[in-house]
Amino acid sequence: MYRNLLAHLSRPTTSLPFETVQAALAHHLAHLSPLPAPLAATAVSSPLFLSHPLTLAKLDALSTAFRHALHIKFDLLKRDAEQRSAVFSRAVRTRLALWVDALIKGLQGGQPIMRLACSTGVILGINDVKLACQGLVENEVVLSLAEVMDLFKHDTFSLPSPSGAGEWEKEFQPQGDLDLLSIALILSSRSLPLISEEKLKALPLEILLQLLTSTISSAFLAGKFLSSPLPESPLMASIAPLSKLSSLAHSLLLDSRPKDGLMTAQATLMTLRELCAHVEADYRTCKQEPESIASAWSTLKTLLFSTIMIAESVLSSIIYVPPTLTTTTIALTSLFALSHLAFVIQRFGGITASGNGFKELKQTVYLALDIIASQGDGEGERFVYELRDRNTKSQDTEEFVLAKKAFVLACVEQLIPVLSPECIERDVWSLCEPHLSAPSHRETYESAHSVVLAMLSNNKNVVERMVPFYTECLIDNSGDGGLDTHQLCLAFSTLVRCACESGDSALGWFPVDSLIREIEGTRTDEKKGKRLRLGLISCVSAVRGVPMLERILVEVRRVLGGSKGKSTGPPVSASDRMEEVERLAEEIVHRVGGVDGEKEFVIRWWSEHRATLAGDREDTESARL
Repeated sequence: MYRNLLAHLSRPTTSLPFETVQAALAHHLAHLSPLPAPLAATAVSSPLFLSHPLTLAKLDALSTAFRHALHIKFDLLKRDAEQRSAVFSRAVRTRLALWVDALIKGLQGGQPIMRLACSTGVILGINDVKLACQGLVENEVVLSLAEVMDLFKHDTFSLPSPSGAGEWEKEFQPQGDLDLLSIALILSSRSLPLISEEKLKALPLEILLQLLTSTISSAFLAGKFLSSPLPESPLMASIAPLSKLSSLAHSLLLDSRPKDGLMTAQATLMTLRELCAHVEADYRTCKQEPESIASAWSTLKTLLFSTIMIAESVLSSIIYVPPTLTTTTIALTSLFALSHLAFVIQRFGGITASGNGFKELKQTVYLALDIIASQGDGEGERFVYELRDRNTKSQDTEEFVLAKKAFVLACVEQLIPVLSPECIERDVWSLCEPHLSAPSHRETYESAHSVVLAMLSNNKNVVERMVPFYTECLIDNSGDGGLDTHQLCLAFSTLVRCACESGDSALGWFPVDSLIREIEGTRTDEKKGKRLRLGLISCVSAVRGVPMLERILVEVRRVLGGSKGKSTGPPVSASDRMEEVERLAEEIVHRVGGVDGEKEFVIRWWSEHRATLAGDREDTESARL
């Protein structure tokens, strides 16, 4: 049987399925005595695997054979150790390590791509059996990849073949054939993450990243896959590990050589930005052909994940690099790339999706925004200005435009603290205002309100002008389909707090008074009435000073029916009333501050009025105060 295997390995073709040859090779590598080096040398130079076309399937079979051989050998050594006396037998892992060394030595002299395939299989097997990674294996993976990269690191492939090179090596340097490079990178994406970082730093990481970026771009047809048919290729199935390898390489390069790392990272992200821009442009022209878009959604999501994975790694690394214009440019480039995929992002609920949402997306966007904000208002304002009306045309669908606006609003909210009043009035307000009363697109609607609250909290210059308008806006959006109870309470509380902090008590009371009048005028809509009452309660901790605190508590008591035995506004069920009383208790105990005697006053007030408000119920939060 061993001779049959050698016979098949010595020919460029075989009548047997590759799976059969793979299994036989793994078996004999594990069982060959005393060491597997001769068979490893035969396999790495076998015409069966070297014959053209050299495909990923062939090298996968070769790599898998070496990986399975390690599993088989490990099992053989364990059984042998069980049969021997423990006194005279060496440790299983020590014997396996010696076997691995012999296996790697047998690869010497083979073509780089073949050695890379074999050593990748070995290191994957080592990882499977939890064997401490062998330095010889790591060295072989790094060295063989470096040799492959050396063939592809130039823009053209007109280098003369080495003296005495065989026909196969001459054909390994074809004019512009990137298939072999893609295969090498796919194999490397499986093995390099398992190698120590110090050894990876010995690789020419800039060149590796250029090749990875080029390969990823070519897999997506440079962003033209919506307008051109995407050919069947194993490359697309390997985008995730390729992107992971790119992330790792960027992190290592930025850690070891920040200056080179920044330049390389910017080049990578600029390529991704251009790629995403092409995709967006084609999406807009293909919108009349929904079947073509539907079939490409898997590819669109893959592109989004790849972009996020690489950008997140770069941004996570550059926060430890001293801020420069380049770091800001990288952050801006990342955001612009993602903005081109806003129509894909909205399928995941957008950046502001509640719950965990797409946490990697959020982390990437917020990292980029933090870096931009750290540079002051100049870069933040440039970003807002460029995105304000960028890439929206009259023929775009409403869904597309709203997805873009939602992305911009989510970003702008985080930049409000560093934007000038002029930028806020000129650029930000025009983005928000049209969406404040348009709840049909929830992400844009909620983001617009979040931006307004950020404006109020961070820019005192707009408070006086905003309070009357935004008070009316919140009341208009308190009905069904508008802001939910939590959002409405947060908005009113923030509005009142900002108005009070302006120093104008009349301005601070305006939203409270408007709420009370709206509650009194709401006679039939019980749900809206409840939301408004809870909104009023949320304002208790927002007012400033004991006089205003006393004034609002009088109104809250009256609204809840604690003064005359009945509430103001629509009828209130017993369960709703107890919920509102408990919310008031929580507001008083946990949120009213201790400034200027406020805490002492509200505790005394609550002690006096708790029984009236709580009625006969003793199991509520209020009764436990």
